[in-house]
Amino acid sequence: MRRLTLVDSLFFLAHDEFTGKPALRRTGLGIGMAGSALCDLLLAERITVERKRIRPLSRRGLAHPPLDGVFSEILRERERHTVREWVTHLRHDLGETVADNLLAAGVIDRETDRMPMRKNHRYPPRDLLMSTAARSKVRAAVLGTEQPDPHSVCLALLAWTIGLDDFCEPELDRAGLRAWTESTHRELPKALAELISGVDAVCAAVVYTGDRR
Repeated sequence: MRRLTLVDSLFFLAHDEFTGKPALRRTGLGIGMAGSALCDLLLAERITVERKRIRPLSRRGLAHPPLDGVFSEILRERERHTVREWVTHLRHDLGETVADNLLAAGVIDRETDRMPMRKNHRYPPRDLLMSTAARSKVRAAVLGTEQPDPHSVCLALLAWTIGLDDFCEPELDRAGLRAWTESTHRELPKALAELISGVDAVCAAVVYTGDRR
């Protein structure tokens, strides 16, 4: 099984692991994709966060088309933008970009349900081990007895932030998961904590403005 990046893992977590039906509205998925892409780049030491602004640390890509596309945009900018600005900018198209990359890799299919005035896409997986791996990782991070790896921690925190809050049921309810996320967020390295906070700020703004499409 190929190693999944955070954007890949969150994509699978945000879709039904059997049918590929989205578990989020497009806005929530886009915010999650943007946040996870930035976390991928930070964990790979391509960027860092200083005073809530993103600064590149390298010019070397990751050989992952969606992530390299995001990284290229960051490198082209002369001005350093905040995490919140980058998430707001990236959230509109990144979900489809990640889906296209997974389609090209042959790990999902795309099926279209035609509804009045719109089309809904489903992305059934070709490999159930891959589609269920993300949920297994976040459950192990929260419920396991061993120290979780940073990838799994970020995945769990991002999932909670964008509204995927049922992945530890029935063992842990929403209140228990909230306590875990708050405690874990406080223990993160500063750059990673600022990045997650920036994603949360975009989610809060979306709720406040009512943009939940």
